Amino acid sequence: MRYYLSKIQADDDTWEIHTVNCRHLPKENDQRIYLGDFSHCIHALPVAKLYFRSLRFCPECSINT
Repeated sequence: MRYYLSKIQADDDTWEIHTVNCRHLPKENDQRIYLGDFSHCIHALPVAKLYFRSLRFCPECSINT
């Protein structure tokens, strides 16, 4: 599954990791960062930490991975 990091800060001062099919993933490429193709969302976390420290998985799409 392809994972992305939203460049739009969430309400609680974190940035969210999303799957490619998530409806909350920003549509514009300049508002998201491609993290890679991983078998599980937890594997996208180290790559996302290269960009932002305060991260979370999208509560909607991460439960399906």
